[in-house]
Amino acid sequence: MNYVIGIDGGGTKTKLVRCTLDGTVIDSYMSGPSNILSSGYGVVRQSLHDVIIDAVINSGDCFEECRAMCIGIAGAARESVKVQLEAIIRETGYKGPLIITHDAETALIGGTDGEEGILLIAGTGTICYGENKEGKTHRVGGWGHIIGDEGSAYSIGVKILNAIMRAYDKRGQETILTELVLKRLALETVEDIIGEVYKVGASKQDIAGYAILIEEACNRGDEVALKIIDETIDALVEAVNTNIHCLDFENKSTKVIINGSVLINNKRIQEGFCNKLQLLYPKVEVSYMIQDAAYGAAIKAIRTI
Repeated sequence: MNYVIGIDGGGTKTKLVRCTLDGTVIDSYMSGPSNILSSGYGVVRQSLHDVIIDAVINSGDCFEECRAMCIGIAGAARESVKVQLEAIIRETGYKGPLIITHDAETALIGGTDGEEGILLIAGTGTICYGENKEGKTHRVGGWGHIIGDEGSAYSIGVKILNAIMRAYDKRGQETILTELVLKRLALETVEDIIGEVYKVGASKQDIAGYAILIEEACNRGDEVALKIIDETIDALVEAVNTNIHCLDFENKSTKVIINGSVLINNKRIQEGFCNKLQLLYPKVEVSYMIQDAAYGAAIKAIRTI
């Protein structure tokens, strides 16, 4: 039986789906992280080998029937990353057509079920990616926590910590966020937070983890938290607005697919984002992903046959 493989490579897990040539899912497989920029070559090599061998060899199938394979993975816009990923995949014994692209493209295809539109992901980081029927694409963000990621959980976490320290210094307004962060970390004083933030091994995920506190602070009427929410909404709307202009979607019924913890789990941010965007563009349709990024990669593979 002829089939295609789609792979979504993420920072915590890798998902592979096999589909028939008409897009019907045959089966799916999972393995460990495969973001080569954060996990390193050795970890990614193991994760990709595990999931591909499980899907093909251990299932009793063969590579000869795989008509195409597509992998969407963070960092794949860089040529050096593509070279490393191709070497890893060829080591498994697969010799057929191989497409390596960034994960936002495959997520958009899955999210819109192959139609034109815009994908906005706001999780630990942020990225906004769109494509129109003419094949024109545009990307906003996805540049990492140091030079980008506005509107992300990391950005919210930084704003929370900054607000706490400004209040402690008497430069800024008092905020319930101080109480919430101290409670979350089981700390006694504000100065103890410094040790947590700068301790050896602290990661951007740790900073992003503070974002979960923003909704409780808002529900308690905290003005500082409400301002952070407004700034986050503005940053996310700006990203989508830029894509709408660049892809000539201003007067079209356009799908905007949202994903990521900031937009999915924080209803205040989600509602504020939707309301503000639809005031600007009444024809915009905001919705969740129809299919996932691994399925989107499989569809892209089918399109190349």
